[in-house]
Amino acid sequence: MLIIKQLVKKYMYTINHKKLGLNYFYFSMITSMSGALLATAIRLEMAYPGSPFFGGDSLKYLQVITAHALIMIFFVVVPVFFGGFANFFLPYHVGSKDVAFPRLNSLGFWIQSCGYLLIAKIGFMRNVYWTSNEKVENYFKMKNINNHSDLLFWDETNKFPIINSVGSFFKEGNRDKKKFDEETIKKLIENHFNKTLTPTLTENSWKLFFWKYINFIPETFWFLVQNAKTVKRQKRHITKCTNAAQTVAGWTFITPFSSKVKYTGVGIQDMLILGVYYAGISTTISLVNLLSTRRTLSIPGLRNRRILLPFVSITVLLMLRALAVITPVLGSAMLMLVLDRHWKTSFFDFAYGGDPIFFHHLFWFFGHPEVYVLVIPAFGIINSVLPSINFRRLASKHHLIWAIYIMNYMGFLVWGHHMYLIGLDHRSRALYSTITIMISMPATIKVINWTFTLINGFLRNEIVFSSVLSFIFFFLVAGFTGMWLSHVSLNISMHDTLYVVAHFHLMLSGAVVMSIFVGIYFYFPILFQTKYSRNFAHAHIFLYTGGHWLVFIPMFWVSFSGLPRRLHDFPAIYMGWQSMSTVGHFLTMLGVVYFFFLLFESKLEKKATILLASLIARFNKRANYYLAKLINFKLQAQELGILPSKTAIKHSFA
Repeated sequence: MLIIKQLVKKYMYTINHKKLGLNYFYFSMITSMSGALLATAIRLEMAYPGSPFFGGDSLKYLQVITAHALIMIFFVVVPVFFGGFANFFLPYHVGSKDVAFPRLNSLGFWIQSCGYLLIAKIGFMRNVYWTSNEKVENYFKMKNINNHSDLLFWDETNKFPIINSVGSFFKEGNRDKKKFDEETIKKLIENHFNKTLTPTLTENSWKLFFWKYINFIPETFWFLVQNAKTVKRQKRHITKCTNAAQTVAGWTFITPFSSKVKYTGVGIQDMLILGVYYAGISTTISLVNLLSTRRTLSIPGLRNRRILLPFVSITVLLMLRALAVITPVLGSAMLMLVLDRHWKTSFFDFAYGGDPIFFHHLFWFFGHPEVYVLVIPAFGIINSVLPSINFRRLASKHHLIWAIYIMNYMGFLVWGHHMYLIGLDHRSRALYSTITIMISMPATIKVINWTFTLINGFLRNEIVFSSVLSFIFFFLVAGFTGMWLSHVSLNISMHDTLYVVAHFHLMLSGAVVMSIFVGIYFYFPILFQTKYSRNFAHAHIFLYTGGHWLVFIPMFWVSFSGLPRRLHDFPAIYMGWQSMSTVGHFLTMLGVVYFFFLLFESKLEKKATILLASLIARFNKRANYYLAKLINFKLQAQELGILPSKTAIKHSFA
């Protein structure tokens, strides 16, 4: 119990920036496992369509894709950079003891966790749930028994035979209750029904037939009960329905599907929006806190720009400013989406003057700079690590800084190449295509500088070096394939194929995630105060890199034949390529398992080292105590003459 209290106090109530940074790292590890499980389900379905995970339900498949994308971007990569590395290193780099608002920093972490729980619930939610709605019922007022004949008529829609018979009976003036018995009603039914139906009414079935409609007979108590129930103006109806159709909009919130409750219902789509809001609030808290730390708590040299920050902090601060621009755009789009869904506005409803394309412009104005928000901190890690592992200064350091700034500002202007398929005019297409091609120039400058830095250097850390090489190759292939998408004709042909999936994942799960591993391996002794197993690290890098290439190279190949994305069913000719990608995914997952083994072993080794050091210290303390006692006893014995002294021994031998 004491250990639990200590852990709660250490991790839940802490406001220390180092411990919160570690909390972000551990949180990203947990969220990555859930995102990896969803990716495993996707790959198994793609390897064998109709697997038990989805059972041929395409909407459930889209639901899992949506949860996987949102978890990996907003709750894995973003917390590592702007929660883990930024919280841990930025106060040190600016010369501060802590961030500007420590308690606000802790609040941002727990808000991030709440958003993750909402998104994870979407991915693992069952496809059946209960819903309720209220509606106004038509009702009859309570009638006098003598005025009941106006209720009894032949209804062509309902065709209640008892009502017809009893109505005819009363209309004939037969008001005597004694004659209103079973035999009378039986004769009336025989007169009013076809002869083909009458023989089926046996003695037993006749009684069941009579009691089935007894609540429509005015003379009975059940008629009163029936009318008492229908008097209520409002009635709550609880129905069992499916939520599989709730995610047809996907993680890009495609309008008008996401803006209409009739398409997506009340439920999962609203949870998606709320989860994104939680992530945005947490990111806003982090950027305000860290930018305030840089502005108010930095040493005078940094304020006057006489001292250059490390590249990690430069890129993180630059991307925090970029997030301050694009996050309100996404928040505004989500707010308009909520208003369209529940308050009957028409921002994105073209039937009432809205424009669904307007939402796509808002989303991709956030979405494509978000890629650079994640990539540029990866550049900062590589720029910080290369000189240390290579014993050589960065080649043309100032050019690297200018390339980072140019890529950051140009990143706000390239979202339009996602909009070629909506019918942009040729001038806009030419503009966005040109800017997308030009943004490759600062990326090329960085690759050239990294190459010249690695030439004629002295290798110090082979683990970090192999991780850096893996990052560079991932970034080169992802950037080269992105150049193809800048061309209008190629983009229109490949936009909805697996080509985009492969390009996107090579950039994020390949290059960006590999840069995270580079930073963790390089700063491992600082972050965790222990060493790591090099065997596990080699296995992790090899399996993760090889598995990634095995996953996405087949996707590039099948995309040239036009295999679309977001579909889990496809012709059997692609089965072999999809199975190869699934095998590569499992190799990647095995590499991630080795990474977790590495962390676990390092923690155990740290605890064992601490325990051994404690035992050695206690043993030395106890041994020194008894040694001092022995020496004191010897001296006392010599003084009393019990033991001879060194001088007496020398005289005796002489």
